[in-house]
Amino acid sequence: MTRLWTFMTIALALLLPVASASAQAPPHIQAAHEFLLGWGKANWDAVKAHAADKVTVKVGGADYALDVAGKKAEVQLIFPFRGLAAVRVGANVKGVTVEEITVRAGGAERKGKGTVTLEEKDGKFTVTSVAVE
Repeated sequence: MTRLWTFMTIALALLLPVASASAQAPPHIQAAHEFLLGWGKANWDAVKAHAADKVTVKVGGADYALDVAGKKAEVQLIFPFRGLAAVRVGANVKGVTVEEITVRAGGAERKGKGTVTLEEKDGKFTVTSVAVE
């Protein structure tokens, strides 16, 4: 019983900072993060909560579509992704950069830096496009 208690205490101590960090993230980072998680898991309800009905994904020189309303994707996000940071124009948030992102499109995988473009309306951020270098 003592070992179980020790294990649970350590697990809780390790997991609590992760949960609180996500809850404290700015709304634009949270929206991009939850969109990316939903897309990667093909969780269309999570994607729909943070995206426009159609999201264009630019990979290299080609455009692919995420049809959020139709629950169809021409491109797949491959986990993990990392390094989210705001893209600002003046004081306005226009998107979120992703330091490392991998997608599968057109039968090939592409890994590089990415940008999630956002639109803000009434304090809610919506993903409109994604670009992968």
